[in-house]
Amino acid sequence: MTRKRLSGNHLLDFIGTDEKAPVWIGLDVHKRSYHVALRRADGVCQSWVSAADPIVLARQLSVILQRISFIVYEAGPTGYCLERVLKANGYKVAVVAPSRIPRPVTNVAKTDKLDCLKLAEYAAKGMIEAITTPSEQESAERSVLRRRNQLVDSTRKTKQRIKSFLLFHGIEEEYGLRYWSRSAKSKLSKLPLQSDLKFVLKSLLRQLSYEEEELAKITNRLTRIAKRRPHWEVVKNLKTVPGVGDIVACAFRTELFRPERFRRAEEVCSFLGLAPAIRQSGEKRQGGWLMRSGQTRLKSLLIEAAWMWQAKDPWARKKYRTHLSRCGIAQKAITALARRLAVILWRLSVENRAYVMLKVDSV
Repeated sequence: MTRKRLSGNHLLDFIGTDEKAPVWIGLDVHKRSYHVALRRADGVCQSWVSAADPIVLARQLSVILQRISFIVYEAGPTGYCLERVLKANGYKVAVVAPSRIPRPVTNVAKTDKLDCLKLAEYAAKGMIEAITTPSEQESAERSVLRRRNQLVDSTRKTKQRIKSFLLFHGIEEEYGLRYWSRSAKSKLSKLPLQSDLKFVLKSLLRQLSYEEEELAKITNRLTRIAKRRPHWEVVKNLKTVPGVGDIVACAFRTELFRPERFRRAEEVCSFLGLAPAIRQSGEKRQGGWLMRSGQTRLKSLLIEAAWMWQAKDPWARKKYRTHLSRCGIAQKAITALARRLAVILWRLSVENRAYVMLKVDSV
């Protein structure tokens, strides 16, 4: 049964008088509405629709606060404001990664009501694994890093648009455009072209100039974040690894907030999307590819840093060559080295110490 609004008296009547019987709540969170499912220990459920306001929802549920075992909802575009408000009001909240929620094998009906009912059911059966959510400050710092990622992507696309424009109209690329030197960009703006083509090219160059200026500003902001008291010592230790610079160290520190929450190296690799997927059935065992999850952007940065690491550290170079001799594919070998690099950076973060280069002969 679904109701648009539910009174406190109706909630009390529904959950009964047994104060020891817990209840679970599943939420399907959207921009304009929350679909709420309340599940009793005997499996009976009640659902309703609430306004998309964390304070309103907290007040609605306050009459049964002591009976609620967990409130569960999926992580999504609405962020973690709901979780923070509910926790501040004394509720136990579990935010779940969508990829970690059990899904049916066959195609079934999907509605907001069914989604929140399933979350309440999974919570009651102990099938929910909550993620660690960032604080407001940690979330703000991650936003700076992710804005930089957006600008890097946008700048790359604009450069590709300029080159595609030149190719399409048969215009020869200026020498130095491969590295986008200032002189090459200046010569592009002065090319003798038909007026409409010149207008389009100058528009693209203005867009590129704006994105590069914004990228410089956001990078400077990220550097300032790295120098703050909670981060500076850790970032300084991460940068002692050859090939790890300001951006990689700050990205690792920001995205891997509270690294002490990971208990094993395998958990770190899974979080970063560097864990190999293993499939085994009977005597057959397949593996080698990476699971399609994790922090894909940080994973790319670690792979780039791994190339520099093996070039500057003889121990890392030996490990890379060992991996390469086994698989014969450079990309697989460098990914394995990036996985090792991620574990080393995690250990340096937790132990708060600098990296010590090992002699190859002693390995």
